[in-house]
Amino acid sequence: MFDFLGLKKKASKTRILVVDDEPNIVQTLQDRLEMNEYEVFTAGNGREGLQKFEQERPDVILLDVIMPIMDGHEMLEMLRKQAGGQDVSVIMLTARSQTQDIARANACGIDDYIVKPFDLSELLEKIESVVEHRKAVMR
Repeated sequence: MFDFLGLKKKASKTRILVVDDEPNIVQTLQDRLEMNEYEVFTAGNGREGLQKFEQERPDVILLDVIMPIMDGHEMLEMLRKQAGGQDVSVIMLTARSQTQDIARANACGIDDYIVKPFDLSELLEKIESVVEHRKAVMR
C-alpha cells in the first residue's frame, strides 16, 4: 500500500549452481541462465561443487557425472548427507545414459535427468518445473 522511500522488496532470484568440467558448457549455461534472470554459480568438479553449495546455498544444482577429482554421483551422495543437502533440487545433466547411472542418481533423489547433448529451452522448462515444485512443497 505504501512504498517507503520508493523501495520495494524485490523477489529473490532463483540461485543455480552449475557443476561441470567442460568450460564451454559451463559458459553457455551461465550465459543463458543469467539472461533468464537466474543467479548462477559454477564449479569444475564435485569437490568444488560441494564447497560452492556450502557457500552459496543454491536452489537448484545442474550436475554433470563425468568429472575429475570427484564425479557427480559421489558429489550427489555426499550432498544428500549434508545439512540442507536434501532440500536442494538436483538435475543431472550428463552424457551418461546407461541404466545403472540413472538408477544410481535416482537412488539419491534427483529431480530430473537430462542426457547431453540437450536442448536449452527444454532445460529451462525443467528448471522452472523443479523450482515450482519446490515452492509448492515449502508452502
